[in-house]
Amino acid sequence: MSNAQDPNFPSNLSIKPLEIGSGRSDYQKQAEDIDRYGIAGRVWEGGSALLKYFTPDIAYDPPCSLLIGSSSNAPYRIVELGSGQSVPSLHLASILSPHDVLILTDLPDVVPLCEERVLEWEKSHANGPLMKVEALAWGGDVSRVRTSGPLSHILLCDLIYFPQLYPPLLRTLLELTEPSSPPEDDVFGPEIILSYFSRTLALEQAFFDALALYFQMTPTVENNYRMEIARAT
Repeated sequence: MSNAQDPNFPSNLSIKPLEIGSGRSDYQKQAEDIDRYGIAGRVWEGGSALLKYFTPDIAYDPPCSLLIGSSSNAPYRIVELGSGQSVPSLHLASILSPHDVLILTDLPDVVPLCEERVLEWEKSHANGPLMKVEALAWGGDVSRVRTSGPLSHILLCDLIYFPQLYPPLLRTLLELTEPSSPPEDDVFGPEIILSYFSRTLALEQAFFDALALYFQMTPTVENNYRMEIARAT
């Protein structure tokens, strides 16, 4: 895919590295990742809220469901869309159990970055969830992501800045939350945790208006960052 066709390399791209939490401490390495992977190579602001949300000693209302345990004791099966540097997911991995599954996804060209981040994480963590990296273009086939079993959570971090990608992103969310059998409850399927730093409210609102047609949403605010917790309806 040429840069002209790649959403990770929009015209006039000019971004600098950002360091948050346990993100890359090597500023120059992240700059190199931006050169190679474009937008996907940068750590994004919305990750700050997720780092706090996935920290056990920080309370939220409602609380993070990943920190209070599953009522059925079933393992968590979590997928992140547009993982890139994967900072929030790898922070979350440190509190998951070996029975859980964490799947990082991104465009095929970005998969090597996700794989590199997983290998770095595993060097300093003896135990953790089963980690997978899968290529997934929004609007494309999600079957490989669903082979691990029913998903419990879907993570999205700062993914709603390009309006032209709203339709394929929504389609992927609908396919990942589609039940395998008729649901018994009005609200069902995996929980969607979406964190973002507001940049263009009018455009972002269009995405959330479309999302609200299919999902029940609970907003959570963290300083300048917003999170939405959603379940299919």
